Amino acid sequence: MPVSNIDEGGCLRVDDWEDFDAGTQLNELMNLCCEMDDGGSSHGGALLEANEVDGETADLKQGGLVECPLCGIDITDLSDELRQIHTNNCLDKVETLEVADPISEMKSNSSEGVVDISPVTQWLQSLGLSKYKDIFVKEEINWETLQCLTEEDLLSIGIDALGPRKKIVHALNELRRRNHLPDTDKNISSAANVGNIKPHFPGNKLITEYFQGSVADRHSVRNHNKPLNGRITKDSIRKRKPTRKTVSKGKVREIPPWCCIPGTPFRVDAFRYLRGDCSHWFLTHFHMDHYQGLNKNFYHGKIYCSSITAHLVNMKIGVPWDRLQILPLNQKITVAGVGLTCLHANHCPGSIIILFEPPNGKAVLHTGDFRFSREMANNAVLQSCHIHTLILDTTYCNPQYDFPKQEAVVQFVIEAIQAEAFNPKTLFLIGSYTIGKERLYLEVARILRQKIYVGAAKLQLLRHLELSEEEMQWFTANEMESHIHVVPLWTLASFKRMRYISNQYSARYDLIVAFSPTGWACGKGKKRPPGKRWQQGTMIRYEVPYSEHCSFTELKEFVRLVTPEHIIPSVNNNGPESADAMIALLMSES
Repeated sequence: MPVSNIDEGGCLRVDDWEDFDAGTQLNELMNLCCEMDDGGSSHGGALLEANEVDGETADLKQGGLVECPLCGIDITDLSDELRQIHTNNCLDKVETLEVADPISEMKSNSSEGVVDISPVTQWLQSLGLSKYKDIFVKEEINWETLQCLTEEDLLSIGIDALGPRKKIVHALNELRRRNHLPDTDKNISSAANVGNIKPHFPGNKLITEYFQGSVADRHSVRNHNKPLNGRITKDSIRKRKPTRKTVSKGKVREIPPWCCIPGTPFRVDAFRYLRGDCSHWFLTHFHMDHYQGLNKNFYHGKIYCSSITAHLVNMKIGVPWDRLQILPLNQKITVAGVGLTCLHANHCPGSIIILFEPPNGKAVLHTGDFRFSREMANNAVLQSCHIHTLILDTTYCNPQYDFPKQEAVVQFVIEAIQAEAFNPKTLFLIGSYTIGKERLYLEVARILRQKIYVGAAKLQLLRHLELSEEEMQWFTANEMESHIHVVPLWTLASFKRMRYISNQYSARYDLIVAFSPTGWACGKGKKRPPGKRWQQGTMIRYEVPYSEHCSFTELKEFVRLVTPEHIIPSVNNNGPESADAMIALLMSES
C-alpha cells in the first residue's frame, strides 16, 4: 500500500483550470454522460461528480450556455442528472446498427432512450409529494419499478423523513392491492385512480445502465449486479434462495451467507440488509455492488474499512467520520472479542481481504473482490492460519476464464501503443472504472514516460487514493499535454460509442486506438493472446483481458494455499447446486 499522500483539501484549485481546455466538445460529452463515480453506482450516495470541482459546479459553458454536444439543444436549465439523461437519449436515438451490440438487442422494442417516469411523478403529485420527484427521476423509477419498492429502498434513495415515507408505503400497498383491476383509461389524479392504471413504457433503458463506471453506476441503488454477460447475479441469488431472513415492517429480507461471518454477529458488504441485531458492518471496498444500501443517515453502529474506502464513503456518500473505523493493513487487532487481520486484496484502491478469528477458533477468511498475487502466496498470515471457512470471490469460477497475468497484459498494451504510434496524429484511449484499472494506465505512463490525461474530476478523485507524489506526477487535467487519455470503460463498448469521441477530435487526430481492459475479453474454452485487435475505418479497439479478479487458475491456486474446510462462493451462488458445482471445479485435480 503506498504511503498516504492525501491532500486534505482534496480538490483542484481555481488556478488549475487555467491549463484545462474546458471548452472542448469531448470534455462536454464526457462530463454529461460518462462515469462520475462505479463502484457502481456506482451502482447511491454515489461517486465523484465529473463536473464538480471544489464544491462548485464547473459547467462547461460558452457564454453562460450549456448545449448538448450531440444535438445542440440548450440544456442550461436542466439539472446535472437530466442533462445526462438527455445526452444518453441522444446517443441511443442517433446510433445505427453496425456491429453486434447487446444494448441494441435489449431495446429492440423501443425508439426512445429514456425511461418514462411521468406516471410516477404524477402519482407523487397526487400524494402531495412532488418535492421528491427529482429523486425518482434520478433513480429512473418507472411504473413497473415503483410497484417493487420497499420501505428500505425508499430509505436507500434518500427519502428519510418518516411521514412522507410512510405515506408512500401506504399508497404502494394500495397500488399493489388494486393492480389487478383492468381500468387503464383514467387520468392519474389520485392515489386511488393510480391503482387502476397500467401504462405502457418503452422497453429500453439508458445505455449507461449496462456499463460499470456509468451514470447508473454512480447513482443507482437498484442494481447489485456485476457485468455477468447473462450469468446469474448476486441480486437474483438473494431473491431466489433464502438463507438467513430479516423482517422489516412485515417484509422478509434475505441475508446471503457470504454477508455473514460464522461465529460472530458481523456483516460484510451487507448494507442492503441493515438490521438492529448487528452493530459491526464491514466494507471490503468502494464498489457499488458492495456498499449498495448505505447512505449518509447510517445509524446501525460502526462501518469498518480501509483508509481509502473510509475517505470515499465520507466524501461521496456523506457518512460522518464518527460512524467510520479505519482498519490497519497487516496488523492484527481485536473488535468485539474477534481477532481481525486485513490484507491488501489487489483489486481496486482500498480493497481488503479480512481474516476473522472468532472465539470459537474457527477462522473465517472473506476475500471480498480480489486477485491472487505473489505477495499473497508468501503472506505469513495465510500460510500459518488454519482457515475453517473461506468466503470466496468466484466471479470467474469457470475453466474458460484462464486469462494472463496483469503484467503480461500491461506489456501487451505498451507494445501495442508503440506499434500504433507511427502516425503522430493518433489518439490513444484507455478504458477505466472510476475506482479500478489505475495500475494499467499508471504503468503505461511510467514505462512510456508519457503523461496521461484523466480530466479534472478524475484527477481530484485520484488524489484521494493514497498514490505517491511520483505516481501522481503522471496525471494531467490538461488534454493538450497528452495523446493518451483515460475514459470511462463503457464508452469503448462498441465502435458506435467510439465514433462520438472520434468526431469530437477529428480536427486534431485522424486515428483512434482504444484499449478495453476487462476479464470478459478472455476467450471461452481456449487460451487467447493478451489482446485482440478490431478495426473499423479510422478506429481501432483492442480487447485486453486485464482483470482485477482472479482467473480460474488463480482461484484454484488460492484455494490450495489456504486449504479451507468449507467454501462459500460469493458470486453466481444460486444455492446448493451451483455452489457445489463451483467447489467441485475448484477442488478438481485437472
